[in-house]
Amino acid sequence: MVSRSLPERVSALEETVSALQSLPQQLAAFRAEVSGRFDQVDARFEQANARFEHVDARFEQVDARFEQVDARFERVDARFDQVDARFDQVDARFEQIDQRFEQIDGRFDQSDTRFGRLEQLLRDVDERLYSRMRALHEDLIARISTLNEGRDGGATPSTRPRRRQPKR
Repeated sequence: MVSRSLPERVSALEETVSALQSLPQQLAAFRAEVSGRFDQVDARFEQANARFEHVDARFEQVDARFEQVDARFERVDARFDQVDARFDQVDARFEQIDQRFEQIDGRFDQSDTRFGRLEQLLRDVDERLYSRMRALHEDLIARISTLNEGRDGGATPSTRPRRRQPKR
């Protein structure tokens, strides 16, 4: 400033004073613009906050639904455990039945063997009885023919009809 003249300095100071006098108006306009921008940013934050609150509420609903689903899965899982336990019981019972059938099957094999022996014994007894009856029958026929020969003197048996006995 030393190299400038006084009128130059005065005009520079007047320009500075006029610029400083317009500064409050410029600051007010700047403040209004910044305030408007802040209001827009606040409005957007409020919108975002409202959206986040909505999303948060929705997440809470979804979380509650997941908890319900999880509880259902736990009930289903517990039911499957019960069904598995019942199948294990049924399996064990079938194994017992299989073992029992194996025992019964062994007894049937023993019974089949015994019945085979009994059948053979019965056939043997039948054959002996038949041959014994045949021998007795032949002996009886021989005795009857001997008796007839002695009574008739060698003639054939009498053809005279016998009297019937009355029925009781």
